[in-house]
Amino acid sequence: MKGWKITAPSTVSEQEIVETADSSALSKVKITKALITLSDVLSFKGEIESNNVVLGRAGIGIVAEAGANLFGLEKGQYVYVEAHKSCAECYNCKSGLSKCSNMQIAGEDYDGFLRDFVSSPPEKLFVLPESVPKLDALFIKDISLAIAVVDKLGIQKGDYVAIVGANDFGNILAQLLIYYQAVPIVMTINEEDYKIAKDSGIYYVLGQEDNWNKEVMAITSGRLTKSVVYISDCNIPIAKAFALASHNASVAFTGTSYKNNAVSFSQAIKKQLNILCINGGFENTAASINLLANKAINLSHLKLDTSTYDAVPATLNKMSEMLDSDGKIYQTVVDLI
Repeated sequence: MKGWKITAPSTVSEQEIVETADSSALSKVKITKALITLSDVLSFKGEIESNNVVLGRAGIGIVAEAGANLFGLEKGQYVYVEAHKSCAECYNCKSGLSKCSNMQIAGEDYDGFLRDFVSSPPEKLFVLPESVPKLDALFIKDISLAIAVVDKLGIQKGDYVAIVGANDFGNILAQLLIYYQAVPIVMTINEEDYKIAKDSGIYYVLGQEDNWNKEVMAITSGRLTKSVVYISDCNIPIAKAFALASHNASVAFTGTSYKNNAVSFSQAIKKQLNILCINGGFENTAASINLLANKAINLSHLKLDTSTYDAVPATLNKMSEMLDSDGKIYQTVVDLI
């Protein structure tokens, strides 16, 4: 097996990958599509801490060797590969508790999906129904995180939810809220994200020229919102999120990257806001696949770039330059066959 591994800041090289686990207990998957995300680019640039691993936070593929399993896996099936595993070192893991307190992420803590094959425990592989487009399956991790946001904020039917940031994840979260019959109000400073949100059927979308506080006050009949979600890589001052929250409201910080942000908590303290930091949602994979199978979320409007396996180094350099010049990238789908 081989893949594109970080070897130095802004450098990847194709290297052989040696499996350390007992291969007889694993199923082998030929990766067909992987996704290069903002987190991958930040790791490539050395701006967020990561190990020298194969990049790629999301991947799907075809079962090449099913191995002995109790999950009905068969050779030739398309599967989504869960992008996390327990650390086996924390107190929870060693005590046999159900949830690892230091979950390991593919493409950050261990080898990701920009490689030809992955060996995985069968329980980490989810068969994709024919009704789920292969491209959409790359966003299962994002949908799972969006479900976690809804659950942890306790959002109910009819609730207004302010979403600060309209990137791909913000768009997915807003669509999920609509599916649950809540009312998202999406804020963005990017004209293209504004248009994509509108095309995706999101009714309340506020752009850079709008007075966000005034508009949200009008939409909520002067109440503001009891739930605000700030998307970590939206490039919008965090103070905007606090301003949209009503007294004693909850503000959730989340997103698919760990981009650093400067923050002052003066408004949050004054309003006695509840601050939540939400990551993961790993337990929601099956629910996310069902949402895609039932067409609850439409990803056709998202703007994605494409690349090939051989072009990964050039693609990462291009995305890095775009991030430096524009402050934004388009997630890139890598076709490996």
